Amino acid sequence: MRLSIIWIIFRKEITEALRDRVTMFVLIGLPLLLYPLGLLTTIGVTQHFAAVEDRQVSNVAVWGVGAAPLFDWLTPTNHQLKLERWENIPATLRSELEAGRLEPAVKTNLPTREVNLGIGLGQRQVPTAPPPEDSVLRAAREVVTGKQADAVLIVWPGFDADLQQHSMGRVSVYYDSVIPKSAQAWSRLSGQLEGLRKHLLKERLRERSLPKGFITALDVRGDNVAPIQRQISNVSAQIMPFIIIVLALLGGLMAAADMAAGEKERGTMQTLLCAPVRSFEIVAGKFLAVWSVSLVSALANIVGLGFMIWRITAQLQVQLIGFGMLVAVCGLLLTATWTIAALFLAVAALARDMKDAGNFLSGTAIAVLLPLSATVLPGVELDAWTCCVPLLNLCLLIRTLMISQAAGPLIFLTLLSSLAYAGLALALAARVFGREQILLGGAFSWRSFLQGDRQRPVVATPGFVLALFPVVAVGLFYVSLALMEQGAQIMLLGTQYGVLLLPVVALAVARKFPLAQTFSLRWPHWRSLVGAVLIGLTASVGLAGLVMRLAPPPDSLLRELAEFLKLGSAPLWQLWLVIALTPALCEEAFFRGLMLSGLRRWGPGAAIGITALLFGLLHGSVYRLLPTFLLGLVLGYAVWRSGSLYCSILIHALNNGLIATLIWSSGGKDLANQSFPWSLTLGALAIMGIGLALLTGPKPRAALRGSDAEGVGGGG
Repeated sequence: MRLSIIWIIFRKEITEALRDRVTMFVLIGLPLLLYPLGLLTTIGVTQHFAAVEDRQVSNVAVWGVGAAPLFDWLTPTNHQLKLERWENIPATLRSELEAGRLEPAVKTNLPTREVNLGIGLGQRQVPTAPPPEDSVLRAAREVVTGKQADAVLIVWPGFDADLQQHSMGRVSVYYDSVIPKSAQAWSRLSGQLEGLRKHLLKERLRERSLPKGFITALDVRGDNVAPIQRQISNVSAQIMPFIIIVLALLGGLMAAADMAAGEKERGTMQTLLCAPVRSFEIVAGKFLAVWSVSLVSALANIVGLGFMIWRITAQLQVQLIGFGMLVAVCGLLLTATWTIAALFLAVAALARDMKDAGNFLSGTAIAVLLPLSATVLPGVELDAWTCCVPLLNLCLLIRTLMISQAAGPLIFLTLLSSLAYAGLALALAARVFGREQILLGGAFSWRSFLQGDRQRPVVATPGFVLALFPVVAVGLFYVSLALMEQGAQIMLLGTQYGVLLLPVVALAVARKFPLAQTFSLRWPHWRSLVGAVLIGLTASVGLAGLVMRLAPPPDSLLRELAEFLKLGSAPLWQLWLVIALTPALCEEAFFRGLMLSGLRRWGPGAAIGITALLFGLLHGSVYRLLPTFLLGLVLGYAVWRSGSLYCSILIHALNNGLIATLIWSSGGKDLANQSFPWSLTLGALAIMGIGLALLTGPKPRAALRGSDAEGVGGGG
């Protein structure tokens, strides 16, 4: 063995490895950055949620007569415990407690049987039947699980007399261990009650001749109202979503590496690029293949895990997850695997060979898994912030579905943001496959990758505007949350001008798009102005009358919307500025300006329909989707027909302004109380139809053909 030769070979290999800066960053720099960052983030999040939980006040419903010593003891803790006597108690149950006819249920030992849970799990004793339930338990469960109170404190009859006679006072605390606030309320109550018990013992020890029971003094019971199935589902929901996403990740990793870097290594990528196909067609076909492999792999693993879990839960006589829930989880996998497949395909295409692909994809997998680990942290739930964190939102949604606590608006926002991130990942993959230098195994350069094409299109393209929409949607969501504490006016102005208008105009200028053509900045025909005024004055009544009959939203949403539109009893001129003029200018510039011009080459039907759908989705509510979609169709047709963005701005401003004026003049009257009879609805629709018919422009068809031809000639 010649050590000199070994040293030469070692120097050669280590030099080649160190020469590749991207590989060194992935292998060394990325772990050194991500692991400390992940640890610090985890510690910070844990401390934040601990501080938030400590500041929260636990609402406790107290059912029972008397209990003055108990209230005197718990009153100093009112900064953490809020006691409400007789809150949400059924009338019959209250009368029974006041009459002293109720006693705490006697707990009995249920018969058990030995069950084999499988290989490596051994034998366990499980009850053969569920414990009996009484009326107090059922009433308390309804209050706690319905979140009308965090816990229910029962003061059993004779409590005061028992304490005066130095006997044993009896109280019970009903809570739900699955609900974090309820479990926290039980923790606080049990600590305070234990302190009261010790205090009573000290007082009794000062006296003599105490009756039997003075040592116990206070009989405190904590009854978990969560059934055994709900508790098992909660434990499983902490882990299973993370496992499901990891399985989907592993399934797409090797497929993406083989279909991108592996094809470069085999020398077949050049043959594919020489074929008469477009780069988008190549990436679409490869993406579908990687997505299919990832999805099938994840589903196969879910079926295997599901069979094992079913085998265990069947012996425990509980049902962990139903068939409908399983279908919902598999449906969420479609979006998760879509995002993962597109991301992995783009990253694998950057690699020159399978070795680089392994390094790149392993670093990407770590970056994806770190935020997913937050699902097992206490206090991390699906809320307005986490529903827009990629992949983590799907994990949290699966968890909330498994314990039946998902709210409809959060589900809608989670799916909307997930589709947005999936679209961004696919746009990234398409951009990578549009670089022939990268696909042919050339050296990767971030500068050449980010600077874009040398021959940019003269107008916006469909791919450009569709990739821009999810960026704007996510930015709009997070900026609105960040400004929410500043008040409704600052939030609206900040999001509209700071996200929808100024960045969009700056981007169009940076891309050197012709502003007049991109934003349809043409002075409209006088007939179009008249038509826009008629549409703006009647669209709110006509469309509202249709929506109230086709898909009426809940009254609570209408009340919240009316309260929001008042902007804290602002004067009418401020309402018109913030509610009417600002959205009309900013939203129309983005949707009927940049987006509609980018989609023109797809024809009027697709361009107007897609723009209207995205306009509805951006409002972030499933109940507002239909009315905003219908309004978007009208606004898109107005711009397409008249050739002027000023018409849609006028319609939008009048529509919003009249709604704000109606609420302001009615003194905050609910929108739910507004009546839209058929005569008013049909009359408004007829006038709106006249306005649509009046829309015209100077040779709109020729102008559109010219803009389409120019857009197609620009490429992209």
